[in-house]
Amino acid sequence: MSGTGTVPGTVKERSELALNDEFLRKAVKFTTERLRNGKKNASEEHGNWDEWRERGRQIRLHTIAHLDYYLNLFADNARANGVHVHFADTSAEAVAIALEIAKRKEGKTVVKSKSMVTEELHLNHALEEIGVEAIETDLGEYIIQLAGETPSHIIIPAIHKNRYQIADLLSKEAGETLAPDTQILAGFVRKKLREKFLEADIGMTGCNFAIAETGSMVLFENEGNARMVTTVPKTQITLMGMERIIPSWTDLEVMATLLPRSATGQKLTVYMSGITGPRRQEDADGPEEMHIIIVDNGRSL
Repeated sequence: MSGTGTVPGTVKERSELALNDEFLRKAVKFTTERLRNGKKNASEEHGNWDEWRERGRQIRLHTIAHLDYYLNLFADNARANGVHVHFADTSAEAVAIALEIAKRKEGKTVVKSKSMVTEELHLNHALEEIGVEAIETDLGEYIIQLAGETPSHIIIPAIHKNRYQIADLLSKEAGETLAPDTQILAGFVRKKLREKFLEADIGMTGCNFAIAETGSMVLFENEGNARMVTTVPKTQITLMGMERIIPSWTDLEVMATLLPRSATGQKLTVYMSGITGPRRQEDADGPEEMHIIIVDNGRSL
């Protein structure tokens, strides 16, 4: 299964192709307006929105000004929690670290939650080259992967697909004709991915925020797939852009107020998971081994 496909041609040619796609133009317009209106309503309902944005800005400015300190504090605390922490200066280094872990664990299947860093690194393709199946478990990302394409939107990756196109893709995967009904299509994907969660050797995630004071990483999501990715496989790999670091859980309160309202117009995402190390003896679930790869790849320039 590949998610590394690209539309052939130059940027200009691809742009003209997209501009002439009437469905795509309508879908982008509809979704953009919906997200914009959702953010507007959520921020107005919250009140003091500009004040909260300024608080978030100050947290970011402070963290960037002391980035080395907070990254090292995070790494020290994460290691104390039993996490293997790796620093990668370049994309090649980050990919090499992830592949080395997969090889050492003799991984055959990786289930992934949504991660823009892994897209940045073209990690799916690298995993496939060493014989590891990488499976996207976010619904939109899964659809795009089946199509052999890359996401067309950071929040809604399959924005350019309608339900009839999606039904065709999923019917091929199912080996039977699936009706273009959203509940039927989502039900098929849910059943299919449940099987993959159970057989996967490695779970792979991105990171919305990393808490320096405790060495914890935090994920925001709406589908529950990231929680499955981080609890079922025996090994977890998190790829984290170094800019994801914030000093404390108190700072997360500000960011957790801003992020969902700004992204989707929600007060809070359906799931927010805080993960502090691998499974402990008293835990009911979770990975036996956890790795966090902190990626620079030009961010510090």
